[in-house]
Amino acid sequence: MSIRTDPPGKPFSPALAVLATLAVLAATEVSRDATAEEYRKGTSYVEERGGVYGTTSEDARRVSAQGGAAGVFVADGLALEAEGLGYSSDPAAPRTPGGEAVGQAGETDAMGTSLMAKWHIVHGKKGSVHIGAGAGGVMSAQENAIVKDRLEQANNADVGLTLNMSESVSLKAQGRYQQIGRLSGGGTEAMGGNVGIKISF
Repeated sequence: MSIRTDPPGKPFSPALAVLATLAVLAATEVSRDATAEEYRKGTSYVEERGGVYGTTSEDARRVSAQGGAAGVFVADGLALEAEGLGYSSDPAAPRTPGGEAVGQAGETDAMGTSLMAKWHIVHGKKGSVHIGAGAGGVMSAQENAIVKDRLEQANNADVGLTLNMSESVSLKAQGRYQQIGRLSGGGTEAMGGNVGIKISF
């Protein structure tokens, strides 16, 4: 059983350009003041986040993700982050390539974890703009429309905007490109975004 994808080179070919453009536009909205405390080395944070992604899979054109992350700044503006997400296929197409129902709307089809590096290239008292990249895995009890095998590699790249609401609470939004499966092909590509609430301490 395999997940169909669009011809090589075509799916989301403008993805990196879109993410770069968003970063430039977002940077104009963020203060370039002195480094805020929550972006300094040694600061930790937790975040609850959720999002929606379009995919190249014919069996799950959209997936939603819910979960959270925890991170620590290892240098001013540079954080290492561990993320855990639960993935659900869109209820409009919740079926495996074999035609079997994946589950009910809102039911988790797969779980994913990843380790990412987030560089806040512009950061100040009002917020930040960051770019990030990392890798991890997506797991499922059975093959479904999201993953071909029970354990798949996942590679992520994102660009995001953080708006500081107080000294420790921030609103975060980011666009993300995700590749699930082998880099050599046969996997699923996804493009979308997520929003979250971040608490620093």
